[in-house]
Amino acid sequence: MGLRDYVAMTRPVNSLMSGLGALMALLVYRGYTPPGILVAVVATATGYLSTAASMLVNDYVDAAVDAVNKPWKPIPSGRVSRETTRSLGLALAVSSIVLNALLALAEPGLGWLPALVVAVYTLVGLAYSYLRAHWWSHLLVSLSTTGPVVYGYVLAGPPQGKLAFTAAFTVLVFLVTTGREVVKALQDVEGDKKAGYKTIPIVFGAEASRRLVLVIGASAPFLALVAYAFNGSTAFLVLILLAAAAYLHQAVKAYSRPTDKKVLEDARVKMLASMVLGLVAFWASGL
Repeated sequence: MGLRDYVAMTRPVNSLMSGLGALMALLVYRGYTPPGILVAVVATATGYLSTAASMLVNDYVDAAVDAVNKPWKPIPSGRVSRETTRSLGLALAVSSIVLNALLALAEPGLGWLPALVVAVYTLVGLAYSYLRAHWWSHLLVSLSTTGPVVYGYVLAGPPQGKLAFTAAFTVLVFLVTTGREVVKALQDVEGDKKAGYKTIPIVFGAEASRRLVLVIGASAPFLALVAYAFNGSTAFLVLILLAAAAYLHQAVKAYSRPTDKKVLEDARVKMLASMVLGLVAFWASGL
């Protein structure tokens, strides 16, 4: 109750993974050469704080819906203050930006680009919570997942020789996240209609949505090869093709049975697993 609930609402595991993801991206772009302690701490803290902020604001915005569907959650149950949740979320968001502004002052060679990138991605993460009624809010989720890669790139210099690889991999991350978001939305059509959300399946229909999932799945191996063309790492090639093949298999499954919620849930979970493997491929891209 109280403080413990506020901490739980930040989804500490998810937030920590975001922090470690930002740090790992930085290491990849630095050729696995450890950065200074200050830069490493700021990178990790940025990922953690920005993710925690979006989680809190999302719970604030969803309070009314949760009061009906999930009344046991901290805000609907009255264990925490809704307004305090929003204030805490915004404070964490601002803190992530301020940290990078202070880093720019402490390390002039890094410039202000990292702080700008953090500000943009933090805004995207917060905006999603308020814009979920629009079908294109799915794209905000996809955009936010590219954050650790882009942030790690700019914090590392950015290294111009890795710009093309970063662009290709970022597009791949964006698209596969969109595919998974559509699969999730296909599962939640009934609940989303009651909540007044305009998701891709609701606006464009289940048929168009399942075709989109299949097209994205089929494009994944191609985009993986494009990213490899700008990287040349054998370890990356093997791992990213395995991840793309696994993702395509789940996309085909979701396409074949778009109304079976159990199949869609299984596909969604395994898509996430393939995306984690893709992240491992990214971490190995410098080998």
